[in-house]
Amino acid sequence: MEIKKHILSFQEQIDYLRSKGVRFEIISEDEARHYLAYHNNYFKLTAYRKNYAKHPDGANKDNYIDLDFAYLVDMAVIDMRLRYKIVHMALDIEHHTKLQLLREVDKNGEDGYQIVQDYIDSLSDKQKSVFEGEINRNKGNIYCGDIISKYDGAYPIWALIEVIPFGRLVSLYGFCADRFDDKGMKNAFYRLLTCKEIRNASAHSNCILNDLKANTSTHKTNDEVTRALMQIDGMNTNFRKNRMSNARIQQIVTLFYMHRTMISSEGLKCAENEEMHKLMERMYKNIDYYKNNQMVRGTFDFLKKVVDSWFVTG
Repeated sequence: MEIKKHILSFQEQIDYLRSKGVRFEIISEDEARHYLAYHNNYFKLTAYRKNYAKHPDGANKDNYIDLDFAYLVDMAVIDMRLRYKIVHMALDIEHHTKLQLLREVDKNGEDGYQIVQDYIDSLSDKQKSVFEGEINRNKGNIYCGDIISKYDGAYPIWALIEVIPFGRLVSLYGFCADRFDDKGMKNAFYRLLTCKEIRNASAHSNCILNDLKANTSTHKTNDEVTRALMQIDGMNTNFRKNRMSNARIQQIVTLFYMHRTMISSEGLKCAENEEMHKLMERMYKNIDYYKNNQMVRGTFDFLKKVVDSWFVTG
């Protein structure tokens, strides 16, 4: 069992970071105390230390190499901006997933009520219990509770998709992909599962960029995403494989790909392109901070190359 630790005062937090080799040259200790009290908590901020190597031996053994408190703050801001963008893009993807699902139901001549019942019948008892819990939690919801009351368990698909969470929508999409034996939908289903992971992490304000090391992904990148990446000018195979072997980057880039390929509105795409480049500008604002950290710098360079190719402005 893990030993419980006492809460550190703001000064103790700073003292501990300094003892681990973290500098306070760009941001002073006084500024750091204020930051920890009013802008970000110690536990969340220091998560980004994972991206920094430690001295293996000598007088500085186990101290971080070239890490200033300001670098952690900069990464936290970039991460926050990225999370906001991911949630926004995921909402677009969710909306267009619903539209595609309804188009496919219509194209295949499905009864909107029967396909929902068949989906529910396909669930195990445990899965049905989870599904019912999702519906019950929304019964008193002022935004969709009236839909649940109106249909009282006999939902047509166009009503159900408005009261279920994104994860359930992806599950329903996968059921329909199998039902229609649609290879394109089946392929998209696995990409949507990947998008769901990064969407949920971002919506819950989890740190995204706090572990950028290679070989953390448990599955290979979707073939369509890989092909799209390799069409980018100057995209080196080893560079792509290395960056996409990180689970977080794999999920982020897959979400970027889904947004790029699913959204048809030119106005929406133009607006998104501009926002994506603003995000890249912020990412590179203090790029000199990372000149000695190839893992972070390489990740930023990879994401910028993807954005410059997939989200063209002008």
